Amino acid sequence: MQVKCPQCSSRFNLPEALAKPGAKMRCSVCKTVFSFAQEPEKAASVKKEQPAAMRARSSGGRGKLWLAVALVLACLGGGAYWYFDARQLKAPPIEQDLAKKIELLTMRNVRQYYVDNEKVGKVFVIEGRVVNEFPQPKELIAVEAAIYGKDKKPLATKTQLAGTQLSLFQLQVLSEKEMESFLNNKVEILSNNTNVQHGGEVPFMVLFYAPPQGVAEFGVKIVSVQDMPASEK
Repeated sequence: MQVKCPQCSSRFNLPEALAKPGAKMRCSVCKTVFSFAQEPEKAASVKKEQPAAMRARSSGGRGKLWLAVALVLACLGGGAYWYFDARQLKAPPIEQDLAKKIELLTMRNVRQYYVDNEKVGKVFVIEGRVVNEFPQPKELIAVEAAIYGKDKKPLATKTQLAGTQLSLFQLQVLSEKEMESFLNNKVEILSNNTNVQHGGEVPFMVLFYAPPQGVAEFGVKIVSVQDMPASEK
């Protein structure tokens, strides 16, 4: 389920298991804390389904025998629901594990802008810095950026390892292949995106070449991080 920050309009994927009315969330871009609100359409569909379920239960009961059968089935259904719900609590989804790994990684100076490149035309640029607020050093931080149309649907999504940024001049004159080669340069990434100590910052930049018309919003989130090996701390 997609959730939009009410402050900066960044969009994020929220696991269905956490999509409960009143659940507190924090935007990883602007740090705004807000509560999850169930969408009206979903709530309306739930209300519409309830009368049909009630009619099905009432029409199926004719006599004490059928009532007894219905009660047994209802008990079995409730037990199965509880069982699967408990299994989900014991085995949290991957998104929850990731949330713990990145909860103290924050982003600052996030911005987007267009650049006219002499070889590829218009380039949509998203850049910023990731700050490590964990007490332990981190490495190989990766971000995912997306651009959205006016209908809130994603137009393009891209994942990028942090650690590199291009200058304005490079954005204007380099070819697409040259820019991607620089942004994925292993030497630069290993120099800037390993052994990131507490309070350390890592730059990132994501490029969308010849972006489609009608880009209305953008979003960026941290999608991967690793702990530094104990022998290298």
